[in-house]
Amino acid sequence: MASEEKIDVKLPMRPALPVWADLLITAACMGLLIFIVYQFKIPNPNMILIAGLVICSSLMGYPGGILAGLIMLGYTLYFFSEGNDFVTFGPQNTRKVIVSLVGIVVDLIFVCELKRRRDAAFREIRALTEALSEDNRRLQEASEVDGLTKIHNRLALRLRYPGYKDKDVHVMMLDIDDFKQINDLHGHGTGDRALAETGRLLAETFGRSHCYRYGGDEFLVIAPGLSDAEFEDKLRSVTAEPLELPVKDGKIDIVYSYGYVQGKADAGCPLRDMISQADERMYAHKHEKGTGR
Repeated sequence: MASEEKIDVKLPMRPALPVWADLLITAACMGLLIFIVYQFKIPNPNMILIAGLVICSSLMGYPGGILAGLIMLGYTLYFFSEGNDFVTFGPQNTRKVIVSLVGIVVDLIFVCELKRRRDAAFREIRALTEALSEDNRRLQEASEVDGLTKIHNRLALRLRYPGYKDKDVHVMMLDIDDFKQINDLHGHGTGDRALAETGRLLAETFGRSHCYRYGGDEFLVIAPGLSDAEFEDKLRSVTAEPLELPVKDGKIDIVYSYGYVQGKADAGCPLRDMISQADERMYAHKHEKGTGR
């Protein structure tokens, strides 16, 4: 039995946080690193702080990266300035500050651009994945619908078999009397219209989800949850009067033969058996009326 396989694609993107949350996380991360390098008097703190800059830039993008860069620059000015006054530097430390500033800017732009492009690529992939999923859903639906009558086909019936298990259902087979004669006398276009109108009538009466084109001019209805009286009322609305179909020289009457059974589709009476019984009763009905195919 065919089954539908659902493919769930999960893209590794960090959930979007408000900018203030990104900035708060960045400040906490850089503050912790500054506490570590200050507390342990690390001689080259930029080696530690640059790691924080890269991490914040890669996770938070430009907002986090810029804040991390400013914090790192501030501590660099503090660390290399004479007397830690942020503004007075010897020649050697001036060069160190300049090198640190260049490194901050380059790392910031490079990592943030990588993140921006990665996020843009993931958004594009996600959009394409969603579009593909929607196309697959539509293709799956189209594969289960008869193009002429717009009701379900045999493939849909096979896929829906498990859904009827252990349910009380009415199962009906119905076909168009003298359908071959309609095609022979009025053309296959008229026959197609007869099929399409029959599908529309059944769908309007029993619900599209319960109706199937079984083959040729045969239709199957599997209606759960109806009492005998409710089902027979619906059946009469379909078959009590012929369906009038306009043709070139007037109109023709579309008349149906049918047969149905009622019961629980379970192991004791599988749905396939119920369909066969309904089919036999339809042909018995047709034989009683003396109508042909």
